[in-house]
Amino acid sequence: MKLIVLASHPVQYHAPVFRQMAQEIEAKGGECLVVYLSDFSIQGYRDREFNTTFAWDEPLLEGYRSTFLNSNQQEQPAGFRDLHAPGWVDILKAEKPTRILVTTLNYQGAVTATLQARLRGIPCTLRAETTDVSVVRSPMKEKVRSLIYRTSYSLFDSAIAFGEFNRQHLIRHGISPKRLGMAYFSVRDRTSEIPAPEKQHLRQNLRTSLGFNDAQTVLLFSGKLIPKKNPELILNAIAQLPLEIQQQLGVIFLGSGTLAEKLQTLAQQLAPLPIHFAGFKNQQELPPYYLAADVLVLPSQRQGEVWGLVVNEALQAGLPCIVTEAVGCTADFANFPDFKIIPENDAIALAQAIQSLLGKPRDFNRYQTQMQNYSIAACAHQMAEFLWDLK
Repeated sequence: MKLIVLASHPVQYHAPVFRQMAQEIEAKGGECLVVYLSDFSIQGYRDREFNTTFAWDEPLLEGYRSTFLNSNQQEQPAGFRDLHAPGWVDILKAEKPTRILVTTLNYQGAVTATLQARLRGIPCTLRAETTDVSVVRSPMKEKVRSLIYRTSYSLFDSAIAFGEFNRQHLIRHGISPKRLGMAYFSVRDRTSEIPAPEKQHLRQNLRTSLGFNDAQTVLLFSGKLIPKKNPELILNAIAQLPLEIQQQLGVIFLGSGTLAEKLQTLAQQLAPLPIHFAGFKNQQELPPYYLAADVLVLPSQRQGEVWGLVVNEALQAGLPCIVTEAVGCTADFANFPDFKIIPENDAIALAQAIQSLLGKPRDFNRYQTQMQNYSIAACAHQMAEFLWDLK
């Protein structure tokens, strides 16, 4: 098999999967090339939702062959027409792939590249970040959307789902269950690389430096401080709790975004509750915060939360989680112990869930066995095996 993976740009959660998948395919005697529409995430760019400028602090291109169709871009694309595929046909002629794995249809370049591959008789597999439950739409919009997806998906003879809601979406829009693989969304398990004594040391040091005592249950929000993530629901929920319960809590907001100032104003109303705003942290800076916390809270609204990778990071660190039903990974993690799913925008339900997790013993290995199916190794292997069997 000669595989080309078509992706929009290098991403910190895709790159390790591409790396290991390529190595597995090459070990079988095949070849793999990842073609990116843009390099803006390598150049460093201003993320509109994080409201800050950064480049990911880990290698995104090492360990696998890759190339860019558009180079030296420094602006994050804003819409469908912002990324094109110049030189794609030349790559097809030079590489002569036997299959294309398309990981996005969000940009014109990805759609035209898929069409050009199909016109040359090259089979295509879809790996798209889409579900039918992450956004509320009118019946008319839902019908139009379904028609567009059914038409688009007719270009693909197979697909690889990243979770249960995505699997249901793909089948609903024409992908045969017999031609549908599953490889769960995954992230690098950074906490597993830290020795057990060091984990406790990092936890204690950060908690002390942020003003949390040993008895407090520290809630962690990790992500963009934007309306979709709805971080203010955490403070609204805490305000519903009796003062004696509030005194047992602390909060860390890990991330940046347009709601930062509003959250800080709301936090002042809950004084003297210790609430720390850590700001944006890059990938290698994250582990101490997950280790210092006791519960992850992701209170997203139905504005496109198709998965919620911070939940993976939290579970890898042994954190119980409270998430709204708008979070896409709920169908896959629902049976994990101490995994609480609450209604969207329900501060009272969140307050009750927080209270139910007070004083839970901190166990860094709580979900170690369950998370093996959500590892980089498992995801890459499942994708490589599925694609190889399709050839």
